[in-house]
Amino acid sequence: MFQRHLHRHDDVNLVMSALRGDPQRLLVLIALGAALRSDVASALREVIATGAWMQNFRVRREAAHWRHEPRFQPFLDHGFERRRDRGPKYEHLQAALLTYPETRAALLRVYEAECPQHCRTETAALAEDRHIDDYREALFGWYAAIQYAHACLVRAVRWWEHQDPHHPRDPDASESFTDWMAATGHHRGTRAGQDTTSATHALQELILMMHAWSPHTLDAIDVAFRKTEGENASHAWGGGFEPAGRPEAQAAAEALASILSSEERQQVRDIINGLESDASWDRDMDLAVDVMLPCTSDQHRSYSADTGEREACANARGRVFQEASQSWSEGIDRAVSASRLARFLLGARADRVDAALAAARADVSRDAAERAPQIWHDNAKILSGIREAVGLDIDRAAGFLGIKRATLQRFEQAAGKVPGRRISVGYLQLLTLTCAEQGQPVPDSIPQPISEPAISLPTAL
Repeated sequence: MFQRHLHRHDDVNLVMSALRGDPQRLLVLIALGAALRSDVASALREVIATGAWMQNFRVRREAAHWRHEPRFQPFLDHGFERRRDRGPKYEHLQAALLTYPETRAALLRVYEAECPQHCRTETAALAEDRHIDDYREALFGWYAAIQYAHACLVRAVRWWEHQDPHHPRDPDASESFTDWMAATGHHRGTRAGQDTTSATHALQELILMMHAWSPHTLDAIDVAFRKTEGENASHAWGGGFEPAGRPEAQAAAEALASILSSEERQQVRDIINGLESDASWDRDMDLAVDVMLPCTSDQHRSYSADTGEREACANARGRVFQEASQSWSEGIDRAVSASRLARFLLGARADRVDAALAAARADVSRDAAERAPQIWHDNAKILSGIREAVGLDIDRAAGFLGIKRATLQRFEQAAGKVPGRRISVGYLQLLTLTCAEQGQPVPDSIPQPISEPAISLPTAL
């Protein structure tokens, strides 16, 4: 794992090694961290949205061994290390997603529901492995970047305290440390509002990287700030906390407190409060349950994508999560119900139609199925006209039924032998589904024992 996805990890180490003691190292690290964090969030969304994780070898092996549906947990756990200095941990991913609520909601849906949460759009076959590789490489790159955050900050503060006002590379006296860190100095002609926004963004990215590497960072910053303001504060590091990273967090927090003004310290406190509130469990649950949360997958951003498909996709995934997260009741398996609903609501249209036809055909009695071929044969011309009126192409209809176009044309012309029971029931129910989707009445020639199972399905195809 570590050798396969070291591309961005090595890139970060190369850049940081080339800069060595240069104070600009901190600015480069902030830019790298922001880009990698965004890549982690977007790549993980695509892994979930495309269903690429279900094709992972470990996921398929685990599902085959225990004879159950593919679960997301084996895929997610495979990318993490328990040891802090050997690879990314789950806490590193959580810190990267703190300001990406859509990704956290998607992660919670697929992780807690234990059922697919992929997109309804057509998924490109070549994209599945690429999305997984993008996620792994971004995660390892983020892991490499966060290791430098505390040391880069301490070195930059020391340089700032001993700067030469006459040196051309050193900032002028009117520039604050956060202005320099955001690379927005007043001498560059930017407006004050832009300076504040850029400085806040830079501080947020730096705090996120330090917090990701050491869980003691936020507490250390709070204690250091209160001591600077004259309070008698002490650390609340309990025995349950990971001991690694305490000296780094304390050194960085003390350096930050010594260089920031009271206004800048309050700015840092506001950022920390915002991060801690965004990380709350209640907010994630509210977003996960929200069925109207637009789908943010890149699958919807092509020129041919339907504008309403994002909302339909989000609505479908929200309904699956709601079904899976219902309270336990005797005799009802929520995981099985959610997986069945996912087959109806998620995936490409062809997959949804196939699943719907299979479920509807299973609910047709033997007597009704035996009458279906003659019903189709006697009303072939009328049913063919209805198929064309509702916009169901003959090639797609033949594909849904698993027969050739010429065979379907011969059946619709009532020429040759009568079609089989399975194909006849499928054709009549396919017309029923299409009419229901288009808001058209079901043809009277299709008997209720055949049309009712199709109409009662919990989906609009």
